[in-house]
Amino acid sequence: MTWPIWFIIAVVFAICEITTSSFFCLCLSVGSFFAAGSAYLFSSVWIEIIVFIIFSILSLYFISSFFKKIVKKSKTIESNVDSLIGAKAIVTSKIIPFNPGFVKVFGEIWRAESNVEVLEGEAVKIKRISGTTLTVEK
Repeated sequence: MTWPIWFIIAVVFAICEITTSSFFCLCLSVGSFFAAGSAYLFSSVWIEIIVFIIFSILSLYFISSFFKKIVKKSKTIESNVDSLIGAKAIVTSKIIPFNPGFVKVFGEIWRAESNVEVLEGEAVKIKRISGTTLTVEK
């Protein structure tokens, strides 16, 4: 094949990559681009095919490992009420098992329940949220 054909194939794979999100077409586009370069320099079809295969596999390896590193670095940030789980709260009204009291967390008063008695002024840790009631423990 001639180098313009490989270049057109590289552009087609690049357009395919824009419409998908798998990065596989990007790897084939890179391989096609390098095959176009080898077609420009050499006149052997076998060299072009080998260059296409090698650079497609190499780009698949390096691109996937690069994006795996990016995905590992991003961590989930809890928001809304989920951010309260694990937080410390101060009991503002005595909590008795089967008789909820109230706690203050981040300046807000919440209804709270516990399976042990917790006196006013004690610090507790939020374990779970069910509706508008927090489940806390000492």
